[in-house]
Amino acid sequence: TQELASIETFRNDFISNVSHEFKTPLAAIEGYAMLLQKPGLSPEKQAAYVSKILANTKRLSKLTGNILQLSQLENQNIMPEKQVFSLDEQLRQVILLYEDRWSQKELELDINLAPVDYEGNRDLLFQVWQNILGNAIKFTNPGGSIRISLQKEEQGVQVEIADTGIGMSQEVQKRMFEKFYQGNTSHSSEGNGLGLTLAKRIIDLHGGSIIVRSQEGAGACFCIMLPISPQKINL
Repeated sequence: TQELASIETFRNDFISNVSHEFKTPLAAIEGYAMLLQKPGLSPEKQAAYVSKILANTKRLSKLTGNILQLSQLENQNIMPEKQVFSLDEQLRQVILLYEDRWSQKELELDINLAPVDYEGNRDLLFQVWQNILGNAIKFTNPGGSIRISLQKEEQGVQVEIADTGIGMSQEVQKRMFEKFYQGNTSHSSEGNGLGLTLAKRIIDLHGGSIIVRSQEGAGACFCIMLPISPQKINL
């Protein structure tokens, strides 16, 4: 009875969170669309309103995609299609993907990537590095630094992404992998609280683990361990 009650509570919370996440961008789209109907708008204001509509449309699209992908990943225990690829090269690609963002904030990058060929799902792991590195850049103040390392060890492959950002409290660390949870709301318009949930699920499917070390005001370090030979796991 307790388990059923817990599941029902979780389901209700999930529906409530999804509804809230959809309402916000939809309300913004409706509001700016109504403003566009006003006569005599200057071209500058028209462009600004259209830009806001497009931004919220993209946010809605990303949210929908994340929810669908998370639902799919949560209902499978077998590793999706895998192939051997260069993990160090993939990490370089993700770093270059965010070049505009870390360059704009003048962040110092300490990159130490050992050559590693890994057998796993290339696309899913790309998302993991995107989410974690993207958060590191987002929550690191201008002039800070980020360290990205990749090492091959006896038990598997270890990736560390550490930053000198705002860090996290113990409460945030306990809940950071929950759906829709956002410990720092100052950047809530840039995300939907599903990135780390997806990252952890992908790592779980690879039979790996993720450990976070952080203190408020002292940055955060995400340590991901991936086994050499991903196996089917029961979750």
